[in-house]
Amino acid sequence: MTRDPSGQRFLTCAAAAALLLTASWTSMATTAGRHVSNLNGNCMRCLCYASTLCNMTVGCSRGYCGPYYLYRDYWKDAGQLVVADDDPDRDQAFVDCASNMECAQKVVENYMVKWGRDCNRDGVTDCDDYARIHFNGREDCSAIDNTNYWRRYETCRPVSSRGKFN
Repeated sequence: MTRDPSGQRFLTCAAAAALLLTASWTSMATTAGRHVSNLNGNCMRCLCYASTLCNMTVGCSRGYCGPYYLYRDYWKDAGQLVVADDDPDRDQAFVDCASNMECAQKVVENYMVKWGRDCNRDGVTDCDDYARIHFNGREDCSAIDNTNYWRRYETCRPVSSRGKFN
């Protein structure tokens, strides 16, 4: 955990990688029996890093919450997941899940299982596509090249063993 000049705590890219790699990620995420290829620990780490530098104390701003900077409709589309023993109908359930790394990761995974697709039409649904969907939402796969989010994403973008981005 590192502090930025304003005193906020955030994870470095390497620390985020270590945290996410200790989670139960395989090379292919599985939710409700459906597989999401290329949504692995490296991709999840990068989505988190691109969103907030994996800032675990980011809280909520303008309706976006937690290290993945989730918003309520995204959470609802992903199945209204909650931390253990919580109630999805409780007002703060969304905020508590979005602020919890494990819960937030599961939300992103569920969202991609439901809405993931080949956004950039390169024939492969991979982390580049998930990054666009995560940033823009399910309806919009448009380019995000000139955003801070994309610039951060490109610094940690997963690379496959074949030398291509995955």
